[in-house]
Amino acid sequence: MSLVRGARALALGAFLFSIGCGEAAPDVDALTESSTLELQGGPAGSGGINGASPAAYHANVMELLSALAFPAADPSDPFAVNPAIEATGLLDTWGGRHVFRYATRCALPAGTKITRENEVYQGEGILSTTSTWLTAGLDTSAQEDVLTCIVAHLNPLGFSVPIFLSGPSVAGTENAGDLGFAVAEALWQVRIPGPDQAPVYHAWPRVNLLSTCGLFTQLSWMTRLCGSLLNTCGMTVRYDMASACAGADGRFTCNGKPAIQTTLEAAALCDLHLPL
Repeated sequence: MSLVRGARALALGAFLFSIGCGEAAPDVDALTESSTLELQGGPAGSGGINGASPAAYHANVMELLSALAFPAADPSDPFAVNPAIEATGLLDTWGGRHVFRYATRCALPAGTKITRENEVYQGEGILSTTSTWLTAGLDTSAQEDVLTCIVAHLNPLGFSVPIFLSGPSVAGTENAGDLGFAVAEALWQVRIPGPDQAPVYHAWPRVNLLSTCGLFTQLSWMTRLCGSLLNTCGMTVRYDMASACAGADGRFTCNGKPAIQTTLEAAALCDLHLPL
């Protein structure tokens, strides 16, 4: 892990050097969060492991949206992937199959399995709003929930960390505190503006990465979701949680739509974000 962090630090150094040559460096004092490191009492939700590739996700998200509009299972064989999903091209590459695996984990009921050739895609029942996907395409609201669930699992650093999800669309009843998840990381929300339009991404930080981990916050959040030091994925980091979001105990709606909160083990927080 230290090698990964060292490589990231060198990349950030080069990036900041390039900023210094061409424009003013970011104002560190302006990169503040909505709250300091906060131990949480334990929202109800689902625990798991994050490790989804941002590069694979962003390269395949439009094909994934096409796939989500079809039933996941073959209408003539409930244990096989729908040929209509194969026809979208999503499963033609490793990256597409990787993203589809996370989609099925999030959206299909726990224990549900569908296969394609020698690959098995299994549901973990994370979401409560998408259980019909096996036999029916998902509407826009449910598709947004699937994308938000996948985004919560994104990890640009190439290794996995335990993660806990909670929110109005999350089905689990496990207790975060009982499982050792103590620090609320952020609220995440994906919106689909319209047909054939790229999703837009919102993150409301719940922890101060600058004071807790010594990280440039804006760069860290962009890297967490976009997989890049640059905002290449249409992400907005927001600090208006008090006015935009409503809820408690890890279950929030923001701008009237469900959000998903990620809660981490305290030791994993700084590992998941870009180190300086």
